Amino acid sequence: MTLRTSKTWLAAGLGLALATLAAGTSAQTIKIGNTGALTGPYNEFGEGTRRGIELAIDRINARGGVLGRKVELAISLDDQLVPDRAVQNIRRILDSKEIDVIVGPGGSGPTLAVIDMVTVDGRAYCNPQAQTPSIVYPDGTDKPARKNVIATAIQNDVEAKALGGYVATRFKKIGIMHESTGYGVSGAQLLGAEVEALTKSKAVAVESYNQRAQDMTAQISRVQRAGADVLVVVGLGADMAVIRRNMLRAGFDVPLITSGGGISLPYKEGAGELAIGTRATMLATYAPGKTPTGMAKELADAYAAKFGKEKDRWWGDDPRSPQVYFALTVGAGFDCTNMLMEAVRIAGSTDKDKVVAAINQIKGLALANGTANFSPMNRLLVRPQDLGMFEYIKGEKNPVELAISKQ
Repeated sequence: MTLRTSKTWLAAGLGLALATLAAGTSAQTIKIGNTGALTGPYNEFGEGTRRGIELAIDRINARGGVLGRKVELAISLDDQLVPDRAVQNIRRILDSKEIDVIVGPGGSGPTLAVIDMVTVDGRAYCNPQAQTPSIVYPDGTDKPARKNVIATAIQNDVEAKALGGYVATRFKKIGIMHESTGYGVSGAQLLGAEVEALTKSKAVAVESYNQRAQDMTAQISRVQRAGADVLVVVGLGADMAVIRRNMLRAGFDVPLITSGGGISLPYKEGAGELAIGTRATMLATYAPGKTPTGMAKELADAYAAKFGKEKDRWWGDDPRSPQVYFALTVGAGFDCTNMLMEAVRIAGSTDKDKVVAAINQIKGLALANGTANFSPMNRLLVRPQDLGMFEYIKGEKNPVELAISKQ
């Protein structure tokens, strides 16, 4: 063989080696699969979660990845918060054996539709926002959680403690309205039980409505006739805006106190200045007037650098700090990703059984919305003490602003 031939073969061999190395590196990335409402009326959940995932990945990869491997969002699908679409998307994700961990959809409807499929599959799964307790605890909250499921969501029983504790000490005749989904039904049941435990009396009225209904006057009238001195609503923001307008038409002038949906932009946009006086409970990570610290500040800074912060649907109107709801959208995706990658790191592998076993070893992991300390009985990041009560007020610069409630 001549020298020239040897060089040719050497170059070819080197090229093949480099191509193989590149292919191997790509195959060695740790892959995340996700479905969420990227478009449609509830895209603040899914698109916010996706942005949070991306920011967590950027942070992790800038620090060398996990186990020396880069992390990527390999599949990101749009379900528009529709259960059937979520099922199709999750099936596609589960059919891809390259996906190592999963961040699921936002609402309880889509999540309840897919959670058994995910449980049977066995890959580590994070629930970012869906609040129905059976998603994490199928046999009851006093029994062990699903082995492969963790959550950054404000679970219904956690929210019920915060809401129930607040209204039980301030009102005597409590009326409840809730959407007819799993989230609304379980949330209202838990809220009613919490109120009864604290006051020794039941809510004077409990009314259900369908998501996206354009008129709830009949339900509001029944709550009004029952003599309620407060209306507590468990649901999503767009529906709460309809309820607030219907209350005005019915002359039902009592305080409106809501679950986290009352903090969302769809409520503020739909209710306008009628939102003033509404109180709602939500994660206190980005409370108005307070500077975020630790991982919460790191996330806010990273978001501003990547996406900007001028009138952004997820950041909010104040360029100084994210809006309160940022914690449950972008923050949820960020925290889900960091928790899942911590399990991979502890496992020393992407083998699904090892990763799932490692979940219970996550202790003292500081995140944007709290500190993760997991066990077979505890897979929730958010606790009642992580929530705050907020109120819409007439602002100096804006017609409607959110503030920490002083009532």
